[in-house]
Amino acid sequence: MTKYEQIINDIKNKITRREYTENQVLPSEKEMCEYYSVSRITVRKAVNDLVNEGILYRVGRKGCFVKESANTKLSHVYSFTDAILNQGKIPTKRQLSFSKEKAGVTYAKLLGITEDESVYVIKSLYFANNQPYCINTSVLPESLFPKLEYFNFNDRSLYDVLKHFYHLHIVRKTQYITAIKGTEDIDTLLEIKNSNVPLLRVKATTFCIIDGVEKAFEYYDAYLTDILYYYVE
Repeated sequence: MTKYEQIINDIKNKITRREYTENQVLPSEKEMCEYYSVSRITVRKAVNDLVNEGILYRVGRKGCFVKESANTKLSHVYSFTDAILNQGKIPTKRQLSFSKEKAGVTYAKLLGITEDESVYVIKSLYFANNQPYCINTSVLPESLFPKLEYFNFNDRSLYDVLKHFYHLHIVRKTQYITAIKGTEDIDTLLEIKNSNVPLLRVKATTFCIIDGVEKAFEYYDAYLTDILYYYVE
């Protein structure tokens, strides 16, 4: 067995034994060269093959990570529809607007695309047992999801479409959460009578794996009432 094959088998065995767990970063190329007493070319070839097999994935300059198995919940990244279902309530939604526009400076930075690239901007109102609880604006690159405008998101979960039609593998999200007072328009949509009642505002960027590389595929900005728990996982 060649050194290259030994490295591949050893990494696979360590994943099986859970020495390397899902979404854990592997040792650096330098560390693996020293550990296996091989050249960088050999380590890189072994890692590239494992990425191509869908066992590992790359994150920019951070290194290689262990990919989640198909039987694992996708990093506990739930859609708002899933969050409602998980608490035993009946979800419904209303699409408030759907547009396509240039990314501009802000969205380009958040999604790792150029300012001139097009993005979809989808604004929706979510209900739990017919009571409004969330206003969410999702921004997604058109390049990743061509023809997304053909779907009716009044009766479909966005994440359901992304996972089943576009075969998206979601791995994680970063989020910034604050408590704020809603504007008059937001309070009206959420049927809030007392304007002093605080809302939860969640700004998040969600990441997926494409061709073995982690990539931001969505930025969203949501306002939530307190009728459902919001889990941070």
